[in-house]
Amino acid sequence: MSTPQDDDQLMALLAAAQQEVAEVSDTSRAAARAAFAWRTIDEDLMQLTFDSRLQDEVLVRGSVEGATVVGFQGADFSLEVERDTGELMGQVVPAAKCRVTLVTRAGDVLTVHADETGFFVLPLSADGPYRLRVQLGERVESTTWLDL
Repeated sequence: MSTPQDDDQLMALLAAAQQEVAEVSDTSRAAARAAFAWRTIDEDLMQLTFDSRLQDEVLVRGSVEGATVVGFQGADFSLEVERDTGELMGQVVPAAKCRVTLVTRAGDVLTVHADETGFFVLPLSADGPYRLRVQLGERVESTTWLDL
């Protein structure tokens, strides 16, 4: 049977433990962020091969209205993506049925299946940054973070 003194000691210990949890050091936070970044280490990163915003015409004359187009090279396929008003259209080349996933920085995930020509459409409800993941069979490759 517990006594009031035992209960008071227990409550003091619980309060001290709660205080320790509330005081997370910057070092612990940095370590946690670094560990979280490794969660997708099994994914290969596709290489950016084309960005329509970096074309000479855009750089000389300023912003060009219309769609933004980017291209990525994976291990054995390429990914071409075009952003236009409210949607992201793309194609995996050579054509293949695959899963394409849009991931936002907030952690929202939207997955669609590309058709037999490798074509897909993803609705965009907000601006980037976001990244795309392409899954062909067991292989998963990701783009860098995009802000189109």
